[in-house]
Amino acid sequence: MSVTSIDANDDVLKAKHKYRQQRRYVVALYLLALFAMVVLFGWLMSEQYEQEITAAESRITARSNVVNEWAKGVFAQSGQALFGLAELLALQGMPEAGNAQALHRTLENLTLYIPMVDEIAVLGSEGRMLASGSDDANAYVDISETQFFNAFKQGGQRELVTPLYWSESEQQFYLYHGRGLDSPNGDFAGVVIARIVPRVFADALHQMHVYEGESIALIDSDSKLIARHPSPGEQFPIGLNIASERASQEEARELESGETAWSLRAVSPIDGRERLFRMQRVGDYPMLAIVGVDLQQLLAGWRQRALVLTLVMCALALLGSWGVRHYLNRLALAHQLQQRILEREQARAEAQISAAAFQTHLGILITDAEGFILKVNDTFKRITGYDDADVIGKNPRKFSSDHHNALFYRRLWKRLAKTGNWEGEIWNQRKNGELFPEWLTVSAVYNPSNVLTHYVATMSDISERKAAEQEIHQLAFYDPLTGLANRRLFMDRMGAAIKELHRHQRCGALLFVDIDNFKQINDTLGHYAGDQLLQSVARRMSQMLRDTDTLARLGSDEFAVLIEGVDSSHAQTIQLAERIAYKLLATLNTPIVLAEESVIVSGSIGVTIMVSNEHSVDDYLQQVDMALFQAKSNGRHGVCFFDPSMQAALLAHVKLEADLRQAQENRQWILYYQPQVDHLGTITGVEALLRWQHPERGMVSPGEFIPLLESMELINDVGEWVLESACCQLARWAQNPLLRELTISVNISPLQFRDEDFLSRVERVFARTQAPLCRLKLEVTESLFVEARDEAREKMLALKAQGVRFALDDFGTGYSSLAYLAQLPLDQLKIDQSFVHQVLESQANAAIVESTIALAKSLNLEVIAEGVETEAQQAWLLSHGCHAYQGYLFGRPVTVEAIEELMPVY
Repeated sequence: MSVTSIDANDDVLKAKHKYRQQRRYVVALYLLALFAMVVLFGWLMSEQYEQEITAAESRITARSNVVNEWAKGVFAQSGQALFGLAELLALQGMPEAGNAQALHRTLENLTLYIPMVDEIAVLGSEGRMLASGSDDANAYVDISETQFFNAFKQGGQRELVTPLYWSESEQQFYLYHGRGLDSPNGDFAGVVIARIVPRVFADALHQMHVYEGESIALIDSDSKLIARHPSPGEQFPIGLNIASERASQEEARELESGETAWSLRAVSPIDGRERLFRMQRVGDYPMLAIVGVDLQQLLAGWRQRALVLTLVMCALALLGSWGVRHYLNRLALAHQLQQRILEREQARAEAQISAAAFQTHLGILITDAEGFILKVNDTFKRITGYDDADVIGKNPRKFSSDHHNALFYRRLWKRLAKTGNWEGEIWNQRKNGELFPEWLTVSAVYNPSNVLTHYVATMSDISERKAAEQEIHQLAFYDPLTGLANRRLFMDRMGAAIKELHRHQRCGALLFVDIDNFKQINDTLGHYAGDQLLQSVARRMSQMLRDTDTLARLGSDEFAVLIEGVDSSHAQTIQLAERIAYKLLATLNTPIVLAEESVIVSGSIGVTIMVSNEHSVDDYLQQVDMALFQAKSNGRHGVCFFDPSMQAALLAHVKLEADLRQAQENRQWILYYQPQVDHLGTITGVEALLRWQHPERGMVSPGEFIPLLESMELINDVGEWVLESACCQLARWAQNPLLRELTISVNISPLQFRDEDFLSRVERVFARTQAPLCRLKLEVTESLFVEARDEAREKMLALKAQGVRFALDDFGTGYSSLAYLAQLPLDQLKIDQSFVHQVLESQANAAIVESTIALAKSLNLEVIAEGVETEAQQAWLLSHGCHAYQGYLFGRPVTVEAIEELMPVY
């Protein structure tokens, strides 16, 4: 063997070693990327799972708090009734047996006044009934031997509520609420008892809205069912022990640990569904409030997303494997070509291109110098479908697909003649007529005399790669759910359309379509039904548009339509856009079948006309977005065109915000005061009302700038100025004998009250002004107690200790709850003017006002009516027990000087 042959063999071995190293590196890199993708997707789904569970826990915790507070309110009212009855008996003494007719009438009236209490009775020290609110002679005959009675008599219990107790005489369950009675010398004198029917709780729970898969229940300390919504059915009557063994054990552990609220997962014994439960003690009473949510329904969306992510991950893995395979094929091809070159140099004299080259997965074709086929390998025949008899002696142009023109082939042969090789993508035709893309490499082979002897072509079918590229393009530019253009593609077409407007002097139109109340469909029917709805809407709207129009889904339930190719007539463009918009509204309004239910949806459409390239893409998007917002504000299910006045309104809003900041810097604020009078017309106090005296606008309405102060986070500073100004006025009035008795009410924003520095800022104001705080009244609204009620109560108590009084403003218009009224340190209820205005015309409003006055008296609260404008309204309020008023009948908001001038008159 010659030295040249040995060197050629060494080169072959080195090439093989390098090729194997490259293969290992590529495979290792792919496996590493695949592992990282699996870890990332797993972490993402784990995070989403925790978020779903956390959100559900937050929701059921809020629900259990509401049920808990309501249940405590029931016991608080019965406890208040028992306390009042105990105080009455302490004053009047215990009645003699058989001589309790007056007490019987009192108990009867008290039972009627508290509808949730079924019966109230008084028992003597020996456990025998002395008086009852019912004529039933069998009620509370003798309970001297019961554990309930002995807890008061022997154990010194002051107040006690029992779990569910079965009454043999009544044949039903009751809850009993008792309070001990003492004689004047401190001895045990008896018990007053209220009997509560569980139906009270069931009726209240059934008034609450529950979402699909959600349940709300009340059980007693023995795990016996008191009430549940949805109804548990006849198989689970009231009084049935419903706790599973696992739940009972966990409940016992939590109760022993002293926890007031806890969460657990368990299978519901009522419907057999695994639920996430939130259990909460109802105060110190033997009752638990339980809110549960079906885990299967809760995690349905998460499972769907997990499936989608898994499919995406598999698609990416397959795409990556295809890429690795293609790259390895290229490496193998390069390695084989290098080997063939080395082999040709080694054995050029023996044979040019060897039979070994045909043992490859690449298709190989060899022609003579004139281009006639001499030989093909099996891979070539498998790819093209031709056999030897079909191709030997033929010209390769028979495979041509007519996909490329003559210029393409001239350039191919020109380069081949110049460089000896050509490589690129080309479309050819199989024997069955199917077109397919291939990667083709053509090399010219020369003999030692540099004379062309053969052409060698290698080919690989790249149909799979082209399909993958198409899929990547689809993912990048189209919405995967509806198949419509996505935001990226839509923005590109918007940019191109604006350029065309200027080039051809044409008009266009841009429409935003938003499905009304889409979230409600998602929440009620599920996300799968929501996806079906979006797909159906996309199909219907596509059928209403021309091929030249672009329909895109920008996100969630928002679609966009780009109309191009309209002539330069602005009026005709508006007519066309309007016609298309109403066609889209009509097709949206056609019923759609989802989850075996017929659903009718509506939409809101905003439209803007594109008439020039003076505006950018963002400008037109902003215009159509404002038009869509206006369409929704107009009541939905309508079309609204962009009008420059919308933009002017937005600019005016921005200008107002800038002016507000300037007002804060320059102290353009003024305090007006509105009189508050008693039933004799005497001014007893005033309410401080903020006014803004703008140097150009004049007096700006509070309804226009107060919400902006809150959204701009200026309310804390402005509110502090109002409070300090009012306190300074109180300090000045304290020196005047005619004015020293006046009170000043100051409104406190919930945002201001919730600020962590609120107490410290208020106390600094008090220190600076030295105002008589007993004359200061802070007005708060019900929205303050929706969140962090305990924190608000602590702040109120801290200010109350310094002499400040509190009034609840706009009572009845928000989150009205008897439970929080009984627990908050309030001094006054303020009846909202919306009720006062209709008190003479509306029986419902009259009933609300009358109930509010009665409620205030029962809680020892003052009551004042605002918005009193007529003497008839005042007369009605006075006849129903309201003796304090505020409104235009007694005076409008005026300056402090005007208030001081009024005092001698009153």
